[in-house]
Amino acid sequence: MVPFLAYVHEPAPDSPDARPWEPNWRVWRPGAAGVAGLVGAGELHGALALALVLTGCALILRALDAALPYRGGLREWRQ
Repeated sequence: MVPFLAYVHEPAPDSPDARPWEPNWRVWRPGAAGVAGLVGAGELHGALALALVLTGCALILRALDAALPYRGGLREWRQ
């Protein structure tokens, strides 16, 4: 005689106000443009490559600023 065990999983019903996932475009647009600028800078030389590197880094930092929560930092510091 072999014991029989079964696991029954019933998924929770979706809430009626659940929206489908959408990307956060405030993060993805500058991030993608920054990566494209850095890749393009690898193909160029001189001042144009420098301008693309600086622009790409600035766009990636803007994407990180939109993605990460605000931590206050030194802007909240008072004597």
